[in-house]
Amino acid sequence: MELPDRPLAPATRLAHAGRAATPSATQPVAPPLYQSVVYRFDSLEQLDGVYAGTTPGYFYYRYGTPNHHQLEQLVADLEGAEAAVAAASGMAAFSATALGLLASGDHVIADRSLYGGTYTVLTAELPRFGVEVSFVDPDEPGALARAARPRTRLLLLETLTNPTLRVTDLPRLATEAHARGWLVCVDNTFTTPCLIRPLAHGADLVWHAASKYFGGQSQVLGGVVAGSRALIERVRSCVIHLGIAGGAFDPWLATQGLATLALRMERCSQNAQRVAAWLEQQPAVARVHYPGLASHPQRALAERLYPDGCGGMLSFELRGGQAAAIAFLRRLRLIAFVPSLGDVTTTAAYPPAMSHRNVPPDALAAMGIGPGLVRLSIGIEAVEDILADLEQALAGEGA
Repeated sequence: MELPDRPLAPATRLAHAGRAATPSATQPVAPPLYQSVVYRFDSLEQLDGVYAGTTPGYFYYRYGTPNHHQLEQLVADLEGAEAAVAAASGMAAFSATALGLLASGDHVIADRSLYGGTYTVLTAELPRFGVEVSFVDPDEPGALARAARPRTRLLLLETLTNPTLRVTDLPRLATEAHARGWLVCVDNTFTTPCLIRPLAHGADLVWHAASKYFGGQSQVLGGVVAGSRALIERVRSCVIHLGIAGGAFDPWLATQGLATLALRMERCSQNAQRVAAWLEQQPAVARVHYPGLASHPQRALAERLYPDGCGGMLSFELRGGQAAAIAFLRRLRLIAFVPSLGDVTTTAAYPPAMSHRNVPPDALAAMGIGPGLVRLSIGIEAVEDILADLEQALAGEGA
């Protein structure tokens, strides 16, 4: 690069090194990482066109990078949605959804068995903005009708509840909500679009913590919301205004992880089915929560909604309560004790102290989370090795 009348000084050459586009007649096989947070323009007219969406291009990280948009397009396609928007975390995605769709005086109805982080936003943050929330058991006849108010706007659900693995009857609940003019928003983190696409069952929006199964190796922090273009643009505005898009690296990693999602979900579903059946036979285990088991109270619904498997998440209750759970977690060797899920390796969590740590005791009891409940995220290892570690960790319990 030279100016018309003279060569550039070394300091200027170094400052501008590598900033010009690299011409190539070929394309990379792996998606590139676009780490730049800002893009240059040739004119004010070009900037105006990119800002308005009439000219393709990017300009600042809060509005998304090529890596954000690649992830968004992929998730929208997987979920059968018109559009999607990526955010810095799963909770950022949910928070942008709530702030983008709700106003002061609005009312939300939520499944009382939601993830603890979602529960905290609903109870500690939204009320400060004048949004009221009611929690219900959606399986109870008439629960939605009793909770309904004139300014109810949203029904919040999970495909499978975290951590009790209750199966949500999306078609029935979406039909009832839409008859009352409500939007239906569903957390699909546990099951992913490889096992169920909530929009096809009546949901209006679906969101994911990309940190879990999308990335698959506990390396990604991010979230994605998918739905109609009109709704997503309202959510995207919040992501932009609040600056919660995150950098380009995590969407890039999530896109890499999604390449193997179908294979991982198939394998972890198979492994979880085996592990759940094995746990049911152990004397120390009082109950196993997994929709693939014949003993699950919603097995028929699970067979209808999840014909390709029920995923890798399960939980079980130890007869010895908290003391037994603490001892079990301490004895694990192969299985890591972590506050997350969706890794290629099997991990264990203790919801009362982790995902639902900030949930009051009475709400925990209503969710069905007792002191002996342990949650497992089953990975893709050889199932015999998973079972061997569980067996030695349960040794001595309930004898």
